[in-house]
Amino acid sequence: MTNGSHAIRTESRAAREGADRIRHAAIAEVVADALRHRILEGDLADGDVLPKQDELMAEFDVGRTTLRQAIRILETEGLLTVRRGNMGGSVVHRPTPEDAAHMFGMVMHARRVTLEDLARALRRLEPVCVALCAQRGDRMETVVPRLREIHARMVPTVDDGLAYIRASREFHEAIVAACGNRTMQILLGMVETLWARQEQLWAERSANEVGVDTRLLGVREHQHLIDLIADGDDTLAYRYAVRHLEGAHAYPLQEYAVRPVRSGPAPV
Repeated sequence: MTNGSHAIRTESRAAREGADRIRHAAIAEVVADALRHRILEGDLADGDVLPKQDELMAEFDVGRTTLRQAIRILETEGLLTVRRGNMGGSVVHRPTPEDAAHMFGMVMHARRVTLEDLARALRRLEPVCVALCAQRGDRMETVVPRLREIHARMVPTVDDGLAYIRASREFHEAIVAACGNRTMQILLGMVETLWARQEQLWAERSANEVGVDTRLLGVREHQHLIDLIADGDDTLAYRYAVRHLEGAHAYPLQEYAVRPVRSGPAPV
């Protein structure tokens, strides 16, 4: 056999192997898509373990390599965790708002988005949720009692800066959760979660530098927001929420406005 024939056969074998890899990868995507659909639809619950590999291979009529590729795809997406050993298997993880917030935060971090930019978005989006709460026909049963309960626990925290910040954050997150629009709950929930992480930049060092009078003002403003929601005045509730958030954000932004948003718990 000449060197030329050998080269041709080598190239031909490499081409076939390349085609096989592409075909296996395409089939793995199909299998991953089917399993992903089961997870997202709830057919596979959080914490469930996938059927044994032999069962999945028989179901999808694929080889072990292809199945493992499919499992790696879902593992990369965070939908599966592969456990090794006698108690091994692929454990299902349904995506959560916290997962989305983590990915969202990494994108913001990579784009060097500043804390001021994040705060500006929050000041425009959260008041929409306040207005939606005021528009709810069942607000006196589903919204106002929850906000009043949090507010009652917030009042005694005016002498404790860190406790006040935690109670205030719970109040604002409750407004988002009660707005009744699931898209806003998810989207703004990510923003709220990310903002809460950024508060770690300054809360422990600076929270008690904010005077009691300022915290008392925040308590009064929260009470007024509750009253506007209870009255069903969505327009005034929206406008007042914008003003309240502008004041609430003023202090941390004095020092941290141009600092990039962090994707995880911020260093202190």
